[in-house]
Amino acid sequence: MTGAGAAAGAEGPRYRVIVRSLLSDIDAGHYAVGDRLPTEAELCDRFDVSRYTVREALRRLQVQGVIARRQGAGSVVTPRPAAPRFVNSIDSIDGLMQYASTTQLDVISVEKIIVEGEQAKRLRCPPNSAWVRIAALRHADDLAQPICYTDLYITPAFADVVAHVGQERTAVHAMIERQYGVSVRDVLQDIEAAEADLNLATRLGLKVGAPVLIVRRRYFDDLGTLIELSINAHPADRFRYEMTLQRRGGDTA
Repeated sequence: MTGAGAAAGAEGPRYRVIVRSLLSDIDAGHYAVGDRLPTEAELCDRFDVSRYTVREALRRLQVQGVIARRQGAGSVVTPRPAAPRFVNSIDSIDGLMQYASTTQLDVISVEKIIVEGEQAKRLRCPPNSAWVRIAALRHADDLAQPICYTDLYITPAFADVVAHVGQERTAVHAMIERQYGVSVRDVLQDIEAAEADLNLATRLGLKVGAPVLIVRRRYFDDLGTLIELSINAHPADRFRYEMTLQRRGGDTA
């Protein structure tokens, strides 16, 4: 049995696994408003964790307004508040690192590919170039459903970082900088609205055609070489993007 609530496995901290599972059970109708959740002891047995970990998971559900915890009555499901959105506020490259550190990337697949033709145009990368592609889902703590489906493209020269993706809460470009001594100078980003295709709908639990926000980023080193690409698909009802714009050099013109 694991001890502390911070103990983590491939799925992240154990309390977060419990939160997701219970939220999924509630969303699926296994527990209706007014129903009691299993007792702490039952949850300890179900998830093979300590009572401390279970209490942390229940505390987070209570903070979200999903349950009420009453003396002698246990944990009771309450009417759900409006669906929460993950807010991503970025004003610098360092902001991307903060985003990575507060979410969990769960890797689905890894493959080596050659990008050519229309795909190269879409990614705005050199045609017939080799990449390592990582498909992954990004989760925010305490939200049952993923906030993002991501395709990450890493140049093969930096392929050794792939083993660390999803194992630590660090931006991939920061892993590359740390391991290879390069510096990311520029990140070019474009954002567009789109509709979920079958793949995105399946991965994100959406209906085909549901609105999604596509955020593409291209990372360049200090020599101007493209070293990483990412395509991030965010469900419209789970994500909000904020940015800060500042004048350069105090210009008022």
